[in-house]
Amino acid sequence: MRILHVIQCLSPRYGGPVSVLKALAAHQSAAGHVIDILTTNQDVPGGILRPAGADWFSDPAVPVRFCRSQLHAVNLSIELAAYLHHHIRTFDILHIHGLYRFPAAYAGRIARRKSIPYLVSPHGALDPYLYQRSDTNLFLKRLWERLFDLPNLDAASGIHFTAEDERRQASFLGLKAPSFVVANGIDWREFQTLPDVGPFRRDHGIGEHPLVLFLGRLHHKKGLDLLIPAFRQVRRAMPHARLAIVGLASDAAYQRQVDGWIRAQGLADAVHRVPFVQGRALLQAYVDADVFVLPSYTENFGMTVVESLACKTPVVISNRVNIHHEISDAGAGIVTDCDSGAVANALIELLNDGALRRHMGENGRRLVRTRFTWARIVGDLTREYEAAIARHAARRRERI
Repeated sequence: MRILHVIQCLSPRYGGPVSVLKALAAHQSAAGHVIDILTTNQDVPGGILRPAGADWFSDPAVPVRFCRSQLHAVNLSIELAAYLHHHIRTFDILHIHGLYRFPAAYAGRIARRKSIPYLVSPHGALDPYLYQRSDTNLFLKRLWERLFDLPNLDAASGIHFTAEDERRQASFLGLKAPSFVVANGIDWREFQTLPDVGPFRRDHGIGEHPLVLFLGRLHHKKGLDLLIPAFRQVRRAMPHARLAIVGLASDAAYQRQVDGWIRAQGLADAVHRVPFVQGRALLQAYVDADVFVLPSYTENFGMTVVESLACKTPVVISNRVNIHHEISDAGAGIVTDCDSGAVANALIELLNDGALRRHMGENGRRLVRTRFTWARIVGDLTREYEAAIARHAARRRERI
């Protein structure tokens, strides 16, 4: 099957959708599919441009076309539009990632015009928490979706959600397209052999102190406004506890806000700010942590949660992380409300109980290996592609 993935950019600052797509594309290629990625050359949100043109990421079998971006606010790209216009018919199906940007909007629109089957992965954008918010102008967001995204969603051959909760939360829109749930995954080979404990702690002067890890994009939805006061409560109970916040901020203003919260809580000496990490350094951060925490207000899946569990590190997550049912059922962590007191109590419970941490860590690693690996997920997604193509063909026959 020849598959074209379309996404607004491939910058690590864009968070989970980028890391998920890179891994998905590589594993689809390994399974025998012919994969291309179409995107823009824009960084998000820094406005940094990489050279336009064809390239590859870590897997040389997956070509990426980076198209010049003209209007960075919506990732407008005339070059991307021209490529789709001339080449869209060479693909069996389009897989569109995200909403509210030109690449996704135009890909859906031209696929409808040229009668090419396509799927849309909203990546959490239809959660009511995010749906009712805008970083710029909510009226323009509503106008954009009425003109572009809602027609594309309604006419799609399928809408891909990564958890049942994500699908349920989008039901208020009454979308007409069929939907399905296929989770995200990890490459188990990368987690098969874990690093020894110690280097992350040593590099950041943490020593043997209890360590809580937050890792991911620094964004208002991630609940850092809950985590930082919660960690102040943890420090009252455990004065030597440390918090590592690992990741890039969504924008400079939010970074300043987070730094202000840390100072206001008197935690400057207890919180370690670490930039973006990847590869073995990423695994090292997970392995060295006693507990991973993600108190998000909304999270369509939670890749960092799965990665942490694969490293045997138990988690404290909010009940707005859409795989929280799976975590609870497996006994792999503690699920709380979006409340700083509840988060603090869960962290204290785990930090005080090494046997419980080890038990939950083993449960989590077993859960990931059985349910969240790419070998299983690529097969599930391939069957959904085939069903979407069949539905599209049936609709075309009905119109003739």
